[in-house]
Amino acid sequence: MERRMLGVFSAISFLVGMRKAVFVPFFSLYLRNELVTSYTQIGIILTLMTVVNALFQIVWGWTSDRVAKRKHFIIMGEGISGIVFLFLPQITNIAVLAALLICVNILWSMATPAWKALIAEHSNPGERGDLVGKITTCAGIGGILAFPIIGELISRYGYVYLFYFCSFCMLLISFAALFGREPEGLQPSNHRLLSIEQVRTLYTQHRLFSVYTFLIFLSVFASNLIEGFMSLYIMHLGASVKQFSYLFMLRDGSETILMIPMGKLTDRIGRVKMLEVSLAISALAVLLFAAAPVWWYLWLFIVVESIGYSGYYVSSFAVLSSLTPKEMRGTYMGFHSMTTSFSGFASSVGGSIADMCGLRILFFCSFAVSFLVVVYFVTWLRKHNETISQSEN
Repeated sequence: MERRMLGVFSAISFLVGMRKAVFVPFFSLYLRNELVTSYTQIGIILTLMTVVNALFQIVWGWTSDRVAKRKHFIIMGEGISGIVFLFLPQITNIAVLAALLICVNILWSMATPAWKALIAEHSNPGERGDLVGKITTCAGIGGILAFPIIGELISRYGYVYLFYFCSFCMLLISFAALFGREPEGLQPSNHRLLSIEQVRTLYTQHRLFSVYTFLIFLSVFASNLIEGFMSLYIMHLGASVKQFSYLFMLRDGSETILMIPMGKLTDRIGRVKMLEVSLAISALAVLLFAAAPVWWYLWLFIVVESIGYSGYYVSSFAVLSSLTPKEMRGTYMGFHSMTTSFSGFASSVGGSIADMCGLRILFFCSFAVSFLVVVYFVTWLRKHNETISQSEN
């Protein structure tokens, strides 16, 4: 990959990392502490945001294929969202806030498939593990820096600065995308949006892609049962807001340090084997979280989670790229993102479980689902290891 595009990808990843790292955990606290919502309401709001985002990703991915453009979708999706975020602190009605966040996620969904397609189109199969590791390291650095900044801003000026900070990041992302370059030879696609022929192709010629997407969906569903409630669970175990912030800094810091080594290791031992190991470690981390008696046990457990996540993030994208047809990468990346994003329903399920049974039981439920998924997923990966590893996509 040329240096210019690596620089653009790194800058965008850094800013996206800052925004993503702090928004959901602090937004959950904002809903609980400032707007006095229940766990179920928090789960429903997070679900609506995720599902709407998912529904539109395949549309935007297909559209980007039709017009043979990528970076414009990042510019518009992040730029307009950044402007909308400036007005969110003025909204105190939970229904109106949810409606505006749904609109924001329609805009965010423009950027995701275009972003994934750009990375795949500007890289070769043999370097993607290392490349994704480098780019994601920048996101991790952004997340590490964002936590103390937001923690200090909220402590001094209130949650309003969570929205202002995220807006600032999104506007900078839009600006950075201006310096990107469209892939050479990218031609407008004449394919219809999931025509009958394409659906048939998904389950015949590209069946491996479809099954892989479904298995990733199940894996992400298990983790999304608890992700939106992680900050609340840590504070439930006795941590203060400042201690919770330090734990999340450690989480992002560990992932950042590990991304490049995990990328290189993925290229060395193979994307399939790396994904198998990472899935198992991630499931173990959930069990450790669920069994933690007090919050300070999480200092060690969160490092275990980071090991699993960093390996999973790098290797899962490498496998996905190998299973994605080059001529319709935007559409297929959009389909994959849309399908896996439907796992956002897990937040509603998790919220209901937390209200009825408590946060600890919720974490044990997440582990049970994760364990079953890992057993089947690893079996499937071993069966199709040769096909995935030899792909030139």
